[in-house]
Amino acid sequence: MAKAQFDIKNIDLTVATKPLYAGVGVADLAIEAVRDYAADVQKKLTDVRGDFKSFDLSANGLRTQATARVNELPTKAQKYLGENVATVTDAYGDLIVRGEGLVKRIRNQESTKATVKSARTTTAKAKTTKTQATKATKSTAKSTKKTAAKKSAPAKRSAKATGTAAKKTATSAASATTDAAAKVGD
Repeated sequence: MAKAQFDIKNIDLTVATKPLYAGVGVADLAIEAVRDYAADVQKKLTDVRGDFKSFDLSANGLRTQATARVNELPTKAQKYLGENVATVTDAYGDLIVRGEGLVKRIRNQESTKATVKSARTTTAKAKTTKTQATKATKSTAKSTKKTAAKKSAPAKRSAKATGTAAKKTATSAASATTDAAAKVGD
């Protein structure tokens, strides 16, 4: 059976990232909605208390109100569905734009740029450490203990520098994450 080939080099990133941006937009919109909802809860509770006083709580009154509301449901559901089918397509596009905007704001913040730069430095140092460790290992196999100790010193220093760079990257990433969290739901 032939295996399907996946050519990652020829992917259209504008198409491939749309679902990601839509997901980010959904999360951002949800957080905004929760914030707005929490601000309106107290007002709505007051309104509900006022409306509750106007209900007829007798058995006949409750039955009449329930019947009227049940009879309205199919019509309301049909109307709601009809109005919102077209809105879903527009909303998806809006969520893509919203998510893409949030991702751009996060990418352009200074803490994110510092994290990217720090990660590149860490990667370069890790490659240097690997190269030096490989050379030291090959050299150790061919030489005496005294010579091996001298040749492995650069690899040790490089490994220490890589560890330090990785710690700085982690600190920078934590700062970028905190800054990004503040942008969500704006």
